[in-house]
Amino acid sequence: MRRAVCLTVLATSLFPASHAFAADCAGDVQAALEKQRTQPAFRVNTKQPSVRGEVSSQTDFQQPDRMYNKVEVPGEPGALETVAIGRWAWASHGLGFQELQPQFAQSVTFDVNAKLQTPVKPVGKFDCLGTVKRDGRDLIAYRNEPRAAEGKPVGPDNPMLARTVYVDPANGLPVLETLSEVTPDAPAIVSVAYSYPTDIKIEAPDAIPAGRTR
Repeated sequence: MRRAVCLTVLATSLFPASHAFAADCAGDVQAALEKQRTQPAFRVNTKQPSVRGEVSSQTDFQQPDRMYNKVEVPGEPGALETVAIGRWAWASHGLGFQELQPQFAQSVTFDVNAKLQTPVKPVGKFDCLGTVKRDGRDLIAYRNEPRAAEGKPVGPDNPMLARTVYVDPANGLPVLETLSEVTPDAPAIVSVAYSYPTDIKIEAPDAIPAGRTR
């Protein structure tokens, strides 16, 4: 079940932090992510490639300790859904929710509590890109140092990639993160969109108790 939550963690760790830009706006990025963490609720929509095709996920967070995650993988018969509330967690793979055994629930709830209750750690150095137009909106963009995968030489199969964070200047909240090649107009390899619906309400599902079967 930890796999479902790992997709949401991309929202804050798409790529290793860098330490090379002289114009450092890391404080702005950290402040935006911290402001997001303390919102009553927020939604994370992630799209990323896999050997089967594009994997998409939606994760809703609700303070102080609630999470709903839905992952859709091409070729799978149903979506993988996970709900976490406090120290309990439930999962479904299209056949109804089942309460997770404590050892499995803990791996889910630990990540959720870390996301919602732990202040955002320093993010490394980010270059200030200023105001950019994205999907018809003026956003403030920040990008960390482009780099290839650790331990691998740069080449056609291992290009230079960079994480870019886009923040709404009106409210200081992140609205998008991308991981993309450092070439003009390169499409995002991984895209994480943030929104802040006011109607998010996460409740415990009607589920089979842990250890029982249908």
